[in-house]
Amino acid sequence: MNLHRQIFRPSVRAVTVLELLVAVSLISFIILALYQMFDRTQTQMRKAVREVDKFETGRAAAHLIQRDVSQMAAGHSAAGMLAVNFYTSTNWSAGSFAMINNGTNVVQQNLLQDLYFISLDPAATPFNWMGVSYRVADPNDPTQPAAYGLGTLWRWTTNANRFDQSLQNRLFLQLPPPAYWQRVADNVIHFRVTAVTSGVPVMATNVAVPTATWAAVLTNHALPSYVEVELGFVDNRTAERARVYLPNINLAKTYLATNVDAVHMFHLHVPIRTGLQ
Repeated sequence: MNLHRQIFRPSVRAVTVLELLVAVSLISFIILALYQMFDRTQTQMRKAVREVDKFETGRAAAHLIQRDVSQMAAGHSAAGMLAVNFYTSTNWSAGSFAMINNGTNVVQQNLLQDLYFISLDPAATPFNWMGVSYRVADPNDPTQPAAYGLGTLWRWTTNANRFDQSLQNRLFLQLPPPAYWQRVADNVIHFRVTAVTSGVPVMATNVAVPTATWAAVLTNHALPSYVEVELGFVDNRTAERARVYLPNINLAKTYLATNVDAVHMFHLHVPIRTGLQ
């Protein structure tokens, strides 16, 4: 009697090359999708960080300007004497340019103005009058212009008697050295100041304060009803890309002019108290 022993072995099926390629392709597709999602998330996060930095810088600068301007006071000059209460001018035309959208549509005409005014500081006796100045200038030297329309907002203050010419001549005739200026904010492309008196903006005229220049000036007893300030910033990334074009100033200004979406604008409306000092 022949006994046939059957041996059962489990069937072994190998992975084919085609199946392996399909699996690798699926894994690669999943990794690519995850990477793109991660990259978009990182891009949005970096953009959000730039926006927050830009907003915080602008808010701090706007708060400082609002606090200073709201304390503006009239010098009430005596006969034959002159105290400049308010002064603003656009001296650096090289820093002006228009923001353009869609290639041709002018959105805004950017300006970089100088601002000067006086205020009363009772704590700074015996010279309890303070001269305050703001200007957008070169990032490294507040006495030099922001030649291509992108600069740093600087602040300068001094105290003296309201009729002391050093209170204003240091600003109009000979700028204080760089060490006397305080850096307020970088990457500023727009700084416009408008004084409004009785509902009418104070217009720039040719005045001798102390030398002939085109400026909006209020002296003696005059003060504005309120002051409007426009302050525009771009983020660090936009500013760095604009600087790549230097020393070609025109290309740098053109790049800034066509990046309207990179600008964050602050608008201030500052009432002025006109009580006697």
